[in-house]
Order: sequence, then structure tokens, then C-alpha cells
Amino acid sequence: MSESGNVIGGPEHPVTAMQSEDADTEALVSSSPIASTVRAPTWIRRRARNVYRRPLLVSVVGLAVFIVVLVSTVVAPLEERRAVRAALPPMRTRPDTTAILEHIRMAGVVLRTTDSSLHAGREPATRAVSDSAPLDNSRRDSLAADLTGLTTLLRRAHDAPLAASYRALGSATALKGDRRAVALLDTIARIDSSRAAFGAPRGVDPIFVALTTRLTQIGKQLEQEAEGKRSVLAAAITRMGLGPAAVSLADTAVLMRTRDSAAAALGSARRWLVHARDVDHDMDAADARARSVAAIGASAPAIIAAAAALGLVVGFAVVLAFEVRKPRVSDADEAESIAGASALAAIGVTPAAPVRRRRADLEMPPLVELASDAYRLLFAQLADRSDNLPLLSLVGDDALTTAVVAANLAAVAARHVRTVLVIDTDVERQSLSSVTHVRGTPGLVDVLAGRVEWAAAVRSVVVDRDRTIDVLPSGAFGAHDALDAMTADVMQLLEHVRRRYDCVLLSAPLSSAGAMSATATLASLVVVVRIARTPVRALEELTGLIRGRGARIRGILMWSRGEPIAVSA
Repeated sequence: MSESGNVIGGPEHPVTAMQSEDADTEALVSSSPIASTVRAPTWIRRRARNVYRRPLLVSVVGLAVFIVVLVSTVVAPLEERRAVRAALPPMRTRPDTTAILEHIRMAGVVLRTTDSSLHAGREPATRAVSDSAPLDNSRRDSLAADLTGLTTLLRRAHDAPLAASYRALGSATALKGDRRAVALLDTIARIDSSRAAFGAPRGVDPIFVALTTRLTQIGKQLEQEAEGKRSVLAAAITRMGLGPAAVSLADTAVLMRTRDSAAAALGSARRWLVHARDVDHDMDAADARARSVAAIGASAPAIIAAAAALGLVVGFAVVLAFEVRKPRVSDADEAESIAGASALAAIGVTPAAPVRRRRADLEMPPLVELASDAYRLLFAQLADRSDNLPLLSLVGDDALTTAVVAANLAAVAARHVRTVLVIDTDVERQSLSSVTHVRGTPGLVDVLAGRVEWAAAVRSVVVDRDRTIDVLPSGAFGAHDALDAMTADVMQLLEHVRRRYDCVLLSAPLSSAGAMSATATLASLVVVVRIARTPVRALEELTGLIRGRGARIRGILMWSRGEPIAVSA
């Protein structure tokens, strides 16, 4: 079978005998245990081939998936990022916990000092404190070691003002227990982690520069704290040789007021610290959300390419699912296996039609082809030795396609200098009238009802120079049941017109409900099958109806074009 309509086989052709032998061989193979494993891949290939023949549906589904992916990966994050930015305050300032920690440290020092003074003031007498005790060698060595280590770390932080140097300085033994040093060290760690979130900056990022500047400032404050601690250590080592000092009693009332004020200040500062850390945590979470929303892992071309590929895959899968759910005839082999008849010819791609300049050509219906050899080869397969077609029915699942085939086959017979009559049995859609551009009434139903003579209902249609065909329309719109009730009258009419015409063709498509007119079974039949469009179930039901009424199938015509479009006159 070729696209241009090559002949595949005929009832009296040698190919028919070969195909019958192949059918017998296939029947023997189908009874073997491996038949199912052989047929399954073929069935899948046929369904996939039908999907490739429906690029428009695949493109529509793929385009819908493409748009959804683009909206979900690009447009939605951008809109969410704008919403996040609009929800945040225009000016965001982080609370400085360093000043709060300084207040806590000072209040703690005052509180501890007043507690010690109160404790000393409650003793009955003045207690002399002597610093002239023998020097504790181990204590002095420990202080000297702390002083040396702190001096070394201070020199390192001064020479290399980096986060690692400041962390080492804050972790010195001499600064353990110092709350201010601990707070400064926490601040350095948090700023350093914020800088690490930016990775290796490719350019001058203002946020990264600001964080680095802030880190250096906190490091300088830590150096100042260490310098003060070093001075304290040096003074402690020096005081170890001084004489005793007397501690006098203090006024306990004043000390109590000072202690209460320090305790209140300490509690207030701690509450400020908790609130400041909560605010800082909320701002960190908002910044992290904004970065995650704004981050797009791939470039725009990569996202578009991925969305297009996903759309094609999903489109193919969806159409394949539809095809598997409702399979359609894929090729001639599948149609032959279902109908049990051989494929006669194929109507392929429409050939380039010559320009119609003659008056007779202009009067021809647009769907009647002049240059196609497919119908001429089909006529050669069906006609007898005298090039006559006494009585032939064309049936199919699509009314317009069946009518187009009937009209063109009649035109070929007319070009063989034969008198041709085409009868339309499609009382629902009057498809043959649409193809040949004739009035649908009066017609067959009116003739059978006795309202008009058949010769008055017949209309001539020009199909070539000095060549015409006669068309008997279906008549008034009605159901197939009304036509089936007059089957005996139809037989009499057919016997009468066969004596007047060399070729009599019936265009008998299925009804909209899937029923076939009994009129079609009064002659031998040719089944019109549309590749990738005729459902397998419809072909099975059609062949079942034909065999159930005892009719004979002459063969199958494969239609591989698109849907024909009827042009109004």
C-alpha cells in the first residue's frame, strides 16, 4: 500500500491467494503458546503509530503542560517574591545585643559588689584582709601563663584581623567566664555564618562588605576586652607583694537600695535580650525565605527547554492513553485481521490537482478529483470484465468520507463511458448531497413513499467533459428504521434501475447511533476504513452487522488522508 493509492489486492488477483494462505498461516500461529507474546509488541507499535499521526492533539496537550510548568517554575516564584518583599518593612534594623549584654554585665558587677559589701557589713567587727600572705607559686604561675597566652593571641588578632583570629582570642583561658567576651564571640560567629551563606562572591556584594565591616568592629571590641583583662592580670601579679588593707563597714541601707536597683536593671536587661533575640530570629527566617523564593536553580533557556521536553513527553503519554483506551485502526494488516477481507487499495495524500480552467471542470464538485489514480485503480479491482459495477455498496463509519469515495468511484466509471447512478441512503446527514452539491429533496425516501417518480428525483452532476453521473439523494430527513421498513420496495427499485444503468453505487454510512441500513446489504460491500481514525470497535461492529445479515464483503478501502471538508455550492 502506498500513499498515492496503489492497489493492494483484489478478489480475482494473485495477491488474494497469497493473502488467504497468509491468513491460514496466521490462524495456525495464533494457536501456539507464544502467539500472545508476538502480538503484544505489534499492538503497542500500532497504537504508538496512531499517536504520531495525531500531532495536533499531542501539541495541544504538550502546550498546556508547557504553560503550567513555566507558570509554576518562573512566574509563581516571582510573584511570591514580590509578595514577600511587600510584606516586609521598608527599613529593617537588627537589634544590637552587644549593648544589652554590656548592661547585663555592668548590672551583674554592681549586684555582686553590693552583695559582698552587705555580707561584710553584717559581720560584728572589721575584718582585716591581709595580702601579705606568702605568695602562692602555683597561682602566680597560672596567672603568668594566662597573661602570656592572652598576649600572644592579641598580637595574632592585631596582625591578622580575621574571624578565626577573633574566635581564638575569644576562646582564651583568661577570658573564660567573661560574659561580654562570650557575647562578642557569639556575635562574631553569627556574622561569620551569615557571610558564609553568600559563598564565594563573584563581585563586590554590598551586603557581604557590610557584614565584613561589622565583623571587624566586633573583633576590635573583643581586643579591647582582652586588653583590659591583660591589664587586670598584670595588676594582680604585681599586687601579690603589697601589705594588708583594712575593709571598713559600709552603710547597709544604701547598699540595699543599690542592690535592688541593680537587680531590677539586670532583670529588665535580660528581658530586652530575650526580645532582641526573638526579633533577630524572625528576621533571619524572613531572609532565608526570601532567598529560597528568589533562588532559581537554572537559567531561563534551560527551564524553557525542560518544560518543552516535559510537555512533549506528557502529551505523547496522554494521547497514547486515549489510544489504548479507545484503539483505532492503524494499518491494512490490522483492518484485514478484523474484517476478514483483503485491502483493495489505499487513498493516500491528495495529489497536486491541475488548475481547473474549463467550464466543465469548474462545474465539478471540489471533492471529485481529476488527477488521482487511486480511484481508477480501485475501479479496476471492483469492475467486471465489461467494466461495469452492477450493484455495489460503500459502507464506513464516517458519512462524508464514504460519500467522497462513492462520488469519485462513480466519476471514474463515468469516464469509462458508463452510465452511473449513485444512491444516497444517509437519511440523517445527506452526505452525498453535500459532496455532489445537489439538493437533498426529493429523494429516495420520497420515491419509496410514492410522492415522486424516481426519474424526477435523479439529478445529474458533471464529473468531466461530456461526462455526468446521476445522483439519487436520500430525500427527507428521517431515521434508518423508516428506510429499513421499505427494504422490499428498495429491492424492486434497484432491480429496475440496474436495467437502466451500467453501474449502481450505494453510499451507506453508519448512522450516528452506529446502525447500518439494511439497504446496504442488498449488494456486495466495500468497507471504507480511515487509518488512525476508525475505532477498532466500530469496525468490529460493522463487520459483525454485515456478516449477521448474510452480505458479502468485497474488500477494504484504506483512507489515510485527513478529514474531507464539504464545500458549500
